[in-house]
This record gives sequence, C-alpha cells and structure tokens, in this order.
Amino acid sequence: MGRIDAHRGWWLVILVLAVMASACNTRPTPDAFDPSTTSTTLSVGEVVATTPPTLPPPDERIVASVQSITDGDTVVVRVDGVEENLRMLGINAPEQSECWGAESTVYLTGLIEGVNVLIVPGDEDTDQFGRILRYIYLETPDGPLFVNSAMVESGNAIGMSNGHEFERSFKSLEAAAFQSGLGMWGTFVCGDKEGLGADRPVVRVSDIQFNPSGPDNEHLDQEYVTIINEGYGRVAISGWTLRDESSQNRFTVPPDTVLAPGDSVTIVTGCNGGPADAIHWCHDGAVWSNDGDTVIVSDTLGNAVIWYAYSGAGTGP
Repeated sequence: MGRIDAHRGWWLVILVLAVMASACNTRPTPDAFDPSTTSTTLSVGEVVATTPPTLPPPDERIVASVQSITDGDTVVVRVDGVEENLRMLGINAPEQSECWGAESTVYLTGLIEGVNVLIVPGDEDTDQFGRILRYIYLETPDGPLFVNSAMVESGNAIGMSNGHEFERSFKSLEAAAFQSGLGMWGTFVCGDKEGLGADRPVVRVSDIQFNPSGPDNEHLDQEYVTIINEGYGRVAISGWTLRDESSQNRFTVPPDTVLAPGDSVTIVTGCNGGPADAIHWCHDGAVWSNDGDTVIVSDTLGNAVIWYAYSGAGTGP
C-alpha cells in the first residue's frame, strides 16, 4: 500500500505542476467590452453586427487602378489619369522598419496589386502629407471585399480609434485577431530570443489615466499607464516598447526593469508625477487620446505582449 500511495503522490505533484504551467502560458484575454463605460478593453468574444459593405450608386462610384503598394496602409492609384498617394482610412499598418511591416505590405499587395478598385471617401479628404484618405473596396465574384477591414481582421493593421464610421467593427476584429495570434499579433512572429516556445508572459494593463483634469498637455504628470505581472514568474521588461495606435509615440522601458509576480510599474507621460517608483516618459505632449486609443507593449524583438483598447472620454478605471 505504501508503494501505491507514493505513486499517487507523484501523480498529484505532476498534475499540480501541469495546471500551473498551463496557467502560466495562457494567452491574456481582453476583458468584457461595455460601450457605456469610459474606459474598458474590447472583448474578443464581442460580436459586432456587420452588414455587407454598402457601395455608392454605380453612377457615383470612383474607380481607381492600383499602380503600386507603398506599405500596408498606403498605395499609389490612378484616378482619371492622375496618380494619387492614397492612405487607407481607419487603419494603421506597421512601418516598414518595424516587425511585420514587410509582411503587411505583402498581404495588401496580394489583395489589390495591379487591379481596379473602388475608392470611397470618409469624413476627411486628405492628410497632412497631401495623401487622399479613402476606404478601398474590391469587387469579387462573391461580392465586394472591404479591404481596410480585411487588413485589420487578418492581423495586418491596427484599427484606429479616431471616430471613423467603422471604428467599433475594426476594434472588435482587431481584438479577435490578437486573441487568435493572427499576423502581427502572433506570439513569436518577430523571433524568440529566449527559445522558450511558450506563450506570452501574463502581463496586463491594470490602470490607465488618459484624461487628467484640465488641458492634457499641461498635466502630463497625471497621464499614465500601469502594467502588472499576473503570472507566476519574474518578467524582465527592460527594452520593451510601449506605444499607442499612432506611428510616432514610442517609449523604451529602461534597463533593470523587472516585475516579480504581482508587481506593477507605472509609466507617466511627463517627467514628474506618479508613485515613487514610477518610470517617466518625459514626452513633450499627451500620448493617450481622450476619445479612445490602444496600448500596445512589445518585447525587445517586437512581439506584441499587451493589447489594451479603451473607448470614450473620461478618467481611467
């Protein structure tokens, strides 16, 4: 009986270790999305009602021929004999110098290179660089393909939280792409320096203040993001990158920044403020949009570890 009990004891230990390992390697899941709240994450399980793309009447449709693909959100088109640089509305693809920039470009190239597409304007006509801003549709035997949406759904672009008409749909598709590890959201698409072959570390955004009282640019010491380690092991986040949806705002976590299980770190936008152990970005302006934005944290190779989208003006949770 002693030998049988010993075997049972070993099996119990193995079972406990397996459960712990499974918990450690679970891909973090965004919390439930409630559009009535001021700050929240979008749910992977949320289903946003979609309808087939609505195109303008035939006599109002603008046909453009795709001349070349610049990157995952910018193309050169010819309209009525004139070449235009077109920036796709509502999305932001990785820069060519960033992880998945080349792959995003290849994906878009495979969809629309050398074909005629329909381009549809939104609320804005051009951007600060003089590029026309448009939604792109491709007519297929199965009906129109909404190319902007397809880029987000496949994990090849971020959906922008800037008030465009497809914002809610794009962000829901983006949440699902992150959870499924599609495209740039894959666990180790940018490489696996540690050779672990496991899943993402269980680190999350635990708090965010994106709308301090008063003019945002005058209260940068009150704008912050707090990241917590909810896993079972220590996570070194030195050299990791914190960014928003834009292509400009990037912050590199300083050396010797390690989170023990349960530990958190607050990154303040300004040069002052926050808890005693806060890290200061010292940015010259507000980073986190009051109208909605996405917090993305990537490891030293560029693999996305944290995806946290919030919606609406107000104060942090």
